[in-house]
Order: sequence, then structure tokens, then C-alpha cells
Amino acid sequence: MRVEVTARHFKAPKELRDFTEKEVTKLERYFDGVLNCRVILSRENGRVSAEIVAHSKKRQFKVIETGQKMDRAVVVAVDKLRTQLQRHKARLIHK
Repeated sequence: MRVEVTARHFKAPKELRDFTEKEVTKLERYFDGVLNCRVILSRENGRVSAEIVAHSKKRQFKVIETGQKMDRAVVVAVDKLRTQLQRHKARLIHK
């Protein structure tokens, strides 16, 4: 899976980029049909947000999480996306 990390309105440190890539690659454990993920980290007015868009062959999954700390927003967004991927996989299995 290819992971692309983009930072808006700030310069993301390498540690944050590495942490984000590590968290997003964990999604492969739950659904191996994900081809690539685009992560957009942004900071505005003291609030941070993490947006993750995952692409599979026929579907696109999108999650947006806002909060006070960037690393916490990334973890929660990955968790929400994991839930979406597990539900999608369950639907595929039951067809």
C-alpha cells in the first residue's frame, strides 16, 4: 500500500510523518484490498485535523478527525477507518 502524507498550513516534522505512515500501514492487517492512502494533516485556529482517504479497487473510504493534538487525531482517524474497512470486508465475505 502506498501512503502519501500532506501537511496544510504548517510544516510537518519528519517524526509526525513517520508516525502517520506507520499508523496507516497497520490498516493492511484488516483489509488487504487498499491500494493507496492519502493523509492530509492541517492546522487552523489552534485546531488540528487529520483526513484519510483510502482507495480500493471499487470503493473510496474517507475519514476526518479533528482535535487538539495531531498524533491523537491520526490515531482516532485510523481507528475509524479500520472500522469502515472491517465492515466492508464483512459485506464482501457475506455476498
